[in-house]
Amino acid sequence: MTLSFGLFGCGVMGQRHIKGMAKLRQAGRMRFSLEGVCDLIPSSAERAADLAEALLGKRPRIFASLAEMRAAIPLDGISITTMPDAHVDLGVEALHAGAHMMVEKPIALTVRQGKRLVAAAQEAGRKLAVAENYRRDPINRLAKALIAAGAIGRPFLAVQASSGSGEFVIITPWRHLRRKCGILVDMGVHYTDILEYLLGPIEAVIGMNAVVDTYRRGADGARYPADAEDLSVGAVRFRSGALGNWMLSMAGRGASYFHRAVYGDGGSLVIPMDRTGQPLQLTARRDGKDVALNEDEQLALVPDFALDSTTAALFGGDRLSSYRMDFADIDANLIAIEYDDFVDAILDDRAPEVSGEDGLRSLALVYGFLEAERLGRPVSAEALLSGDAAQYQDELEHIAANQP
Repeated sequence: MTLSFGLFGCGVMGQRHIKGMAKLRQAGRMRFSLEGVCDLIPSSAERAADLAEALLGKRPRIFASLAEMRAAIPLDGISITTMPDAHVDLGVEALHAGAHMMVEKPIALTVRQGKRLVAAAQEAGRKLAVAENYRRDPINRLAKALIAAGAIGRPFLAVQASSGSGEFVIITPWRHLRRKCGILVDMGVHYTDILEYLLGPIEAVIGMNAVVDTYRRGADGARYPADAEDLSVGAVRFRSGALGNWMLSMAGRGASYFHRAVYGDGGSLVIPMDRTGQPLQLTARRDGKDVALNEDEQLALVPDFALDSTTAALFGGDRLSSYRMDFADIDANLIAIEYDDFVDAILDDRAPEVSGEDGLRSLALVYGFLEAERLGRPVSAEALLSGDAAQYQDELEHIAANQP
């Protein structure tokens, strides 16, 4: 069965999605057809259609609005890759029209808006998937398997810390504006998702944050205003009792830095930056001594570990502990895996791996670092998801409603 899909949002992210679709096609695993593309900027839609024609062998029809696309094409599914502040209105429209939906992360501008999307999917009986790519990296899959197998014993501490990007625009200028979600939230949802993916639910969050750069320099040399937080320092507590150390600096000068590690009473696991293919560093504590385990020894600890067939086809093996590949291919492969899972969820009538509820949690938790600072105390995941801790987001929605 071949499903009919549409794509709304034809900028940088939308074109990355088309490249992901092309990877599925090359692997003989594309079970849908991209029938329509839509963007408010006609030239962006034209570029996306050109790219799809070149990579997918078929030119999708171009539309100026979601309503126009829905009226012309019977859509089984739609992907939304616009700025986060547009997700809720477009998503509710698509879901109520009967289309299953995959939305780029973050799921929405705020938790309140994200809850509207989740509710709309439930009311319509449609699948709602969130395009979270980092957890799909084969190395992160292996990391999860090793932790679950007890390779480092009982985890008691996780560290997610990074610094880089300096004073420059990161991808697009809108990512540095609070009313569009801001770079801290845009990037931070990756890391709150991966922390819960590895160690289970987070129960409480505390943090402090700052705006380091009030202007960002673009690739064109122009200076763009920036009012979104670009530095966050904090801590989390997992339901298991483990603690987490959090630092995200999107304004780092000098040497760049990335450190993701999980420490247990039986050793430590250092996990490389996503989309690099570098191996894990597993150190086991044996008879009071630290023993570094190589890649073969790591795999021996998880004899049942195997990547799903699509990931294995795209990355070249079902038991990978490292890989070498150009970044563009890695990025496209991970998006391809998102689409493969989305299609499976529709055809098998199951929840997507990263559901609307999952995307809502990662958004709530990254806002937790901001909300906790406003309240001057730790905040629970429950309070963040219920809306009881939403002072920062209430202000953000007010700003967004009163500025273009």
